[in-house]
Amino acid sequence: MIMKNVSVQIVEMLFENPLEILEFEKPQSHDNMTIIPIIYKGKTLEFISVKEAEELGLISINETDTVSQLEVINNSDKQVLIPFGVTVHGGKQDRTIWEPILLAAGGKQNISNTRKGSLEQKYTIPAKCVEQSRWNYRKGKGFKSSNTRLHPNVAFEAISSAGQGSVWNEIQAYRSEMNYNSNIAPTQSYLEMTENIEKDTEKIVNSFSNVKNQCGIATFINGEFIGIEFYANAHVWEAMSKDILKGYGTLTLNIRDLLNSRKYRYIIDRANLYSENEFRWSSRSFSLSFVYRLNQQKRIQRGGNGGNGLNGGDGMGI
Repeated sequence: MIMKNVSVQIVEMLFENPLEILEFEKPQSHDNMTIIPIIYKGKTLEFISVKEAEELGLISINETDTVSQLEVINNSDKQVLIPFGVTVHGGKQDRTIWEPILLAAGGKQNISNTRKGSLEQKYTIPAKCVEQSRWNYRKGKGFKSSNTRLHPNVAFEAISSAGQGSVWNEIQAYRSEMNYNSNIAPTQSYLEMTENIEKDTEKIVNSFSNVKNQCGIATFINGEFIGIEFYANAHVWEAMSKDILKGYGTLTLNIRDLLNSRKYRYIIDRANLYSENEFRWSSRSFSLSFVYRLNQQKRIQRGGNGGNGLNGGDGMGI
């Protein structure tokens, strides 16, 4: 996702000659997870993260009458990034903001439709539910961003056209794989489920460290490429890096448990991943920004004798 006035130039540089704009540092590993720190050498884009905006009291995220929409007010004089896969807690049910969104300073445009020039200080942004069995307020209409990013398989369903039910099904599959009993997350909250492995994911996060001028990572689990995420702003990366690592850490623990289970005896190797799946880059306009994504054309499925649920890589650059 990149601001329109510089997006084409930066993306062309990235894919025509990536080493002109990116530099890769020495890999870091913990258990079955390896990351390669990315140094971004291009033009720095000026924006702040949603977490920083919240800490400064410059943004609010509120409930609407529609499950698939949230209301956001940006009172900052800076653009605010809401990254892909951010989860928010509160309202009538926890949600994920599944599109990466760059809010303009001050907020004067409705993102969910084509209306231009609205004088409202509000944004309507797309969301999906990650808590199936609650529809009541606990602490009012407001939401706060959590430290939990979506598990890649849940994210896969969130960005697909399959609908809300597929997101819930994926969360239930994750619950089953992790052997969580009914006392854990009784409202089927994905955020509450991941609290159960908080100490384990924290250990993974603390095993990695940012390097000077780092703006992102490429991630591998069991030697397979999982995803790449980087921002054209080192300050924003530093603010978001622990949450991103925690998301990959959740997947690491999930895959490790699956591969240790007799139910899952199929292990993906590099040949299977790339011979059975096709990838292509796509881009589309989203109000103030462009979204660029590496799409996998064939998903590896779960099953008693099938795959371990590991997806191909997702890429995101800001």
